Amino acid sequence: MLDRDEASEVPHATTSVRLSPQYFDGEKLVGMGLANQLGWSTPVWDTFLFYPPGAVWTERGLPAPERAIAQQGGVVVGMLDTLPAAPDQSRLLPELRGKAVVVGQQSDFPSLLRSVAEPFAARYRRAP
Repeated sequence: MLDRDEASEVPHATTSVRLSPQYFDGEKLVGMGLANQLGWSTPVWDTFLFYPPGAVWTERGLPAPERAIAQQGGVVVGMLDTLPAAPDQSRLLPELRGKAVVVGQQSDFPSLLRSVAEPFAARYRRAP
C-alpha cells in the first residue's frame, strides 16, 4: 500500500524503496488476504509474518503464522505472544482486541522487527 494508493505512484515507490519491485494492488487483494488470515477486517501492510520451515501457501490461502508484526492504526502491533504488550493499548484498533497488542511506536519498528526476527531465525537454524 502506498501513501497515495494509486497506480501512478508505483514507479516512484520502486525507485525510493530499492529493495524489491513494487506492484499496485488496487483491489487490496493481498492486504485483505493477510487480514483474513489474521482475523482482521482492514487491509494489512508493512507486515512481517513468521512461518516455521515447511509452511506452504495453498489454494485455500496462507497457513497461520507463528508470529506476526505489523504497522496498523499508527502504531506497531504484534500477534499475541509475539512481543510484550506496550503499557498503552489505547491506540489498538477495536477489531484487533484479543488478536493482537500494541508493541510500540512506528519509529521503533526496525528494532521491534529485529527482536522478533533474530530469535525466530536462531531457533530454526539450530533445529535438526
